[in-house]
Amino acid sequence: MKQIVLMSGKGGTGKTTIAAALAMLAGKDAVMADCDVDASNLHLLLRPKIRQETEFSGSRIPMFDSRACTNCGLCATACVYDAIVFRNDQYQVDETACEGCAVCSHVCPYGYITMMPRVTGRWFVSRSRFGQHMVHARLGIGQENSGKLVARVKTEAVETAERDHVPFVLIDGPPGVGCPAIASVSGASEVLLVTEATRAGRHDLTRLIELLEHFALPASCVINKADLDQTEAAEIRRLCRDHDIPILAELPWMELFPSSLREGKTLLEMSDDGIREQISNIWESITTNGVHA
Repeated sequence: MKQIVLMSGKGGTGKTTIAAALAMLAGKDAVMADCDVDASNLHLLLRPKIRQETEFSGSRIPMFDSRACTNCGLCATACVYDAIVFRNDQYQVDETACEGCAVCSHVCPYGYITMMPRVTGRWFVSRSRFGQHMVHARLGIGQENSGKLVARVKTEAVETAERDHVPFVLIDGPPGVGCPAIASVSGASEVLLVTEATRAGRHDLTRLIELLEHFALPASCVINKADLDQTEAAEIRRLCRDHDIPILAELPWMELFPSSLREGKTLLEMSDDGIREQISNIWESITTNGVHA
C-alpha cells in the first residue's frame, strides 16, 4: 500500500483541485484522506456521503465542582491565560481562552477542579461519489491540536486501505510546514508538491522542501500557473533541479481551477482539452516506480 501526499507551502496553489482530479482517476484503487482539517474543501468536489461520524477530543478543559468550590481564587491567580473568571458569584472557565494546561487543577487545594476531555472537532468516514472510501474531518472554530486530528484521519485512512486491500492512500495535505503538515507526511511513500510561479509560491516551496529533506521523503513537483511569472517559474525549476525533485507537469493559469470549485466538479469533468492527459501522466508517475526508481 502506497501513501501519496499532496502538499503545498501556501494555500491557493490548486493542490486540492488536482487531488480531486486524481481521485476521479483512481476510483476504488485509492482511499482518500482530507488532512486539511482547518479549512477543508475536498468534499466540495468529491461530495462524500457520510457513513460514520466520531467526536474528536484534542485537548482537556477544567470542570469545577461549583457546589463545593470555596471561591478562594487560587486557580484564577495561577492561570496565565486569564481563562478563569469570576461570574455570577463563582469562578468559571472561559473556554475560548483556556489552553488546557491543567495548572488550575494542580493548585486547587481541595481537588475541586477536574480536567475533562474537550470535543474540538469531528471526523468522518464517507463514500465519495467516485465510489472510494474517504476520511475527512472538521476542526471546531478556534480549536487547537489540528495535528492530532490530522493523525487520526490519516491513521483511519491507512487502516481502511489495509483492511480492504486498496493499493493507494491519496492524502490532500494542509498548506504550510507546521504540525498538521508534519502529521500528513509522516510515513509517506511519495509527496507531490504543488506550487505556483510566484515569489510566495517559491518561498514556501523552499521551506516545504527543507521539511521533506529533514524526513528523507521522496518528492516530485507540479508547477501550476507556470505562465504567471517566467522568472519565478525558472527559479522553481532550478530549485527542484538542485534538490533532485522531478517536475511532472507545468500547468498554465486556467479559469478551469476556480470554476471547478464553484461548480463542484473535478478538472476532468470540466474540460478535456489536454488537462486529462496531463493529470493522467501525473497519476501514472506517482503510482509507479518511475519517479524515484
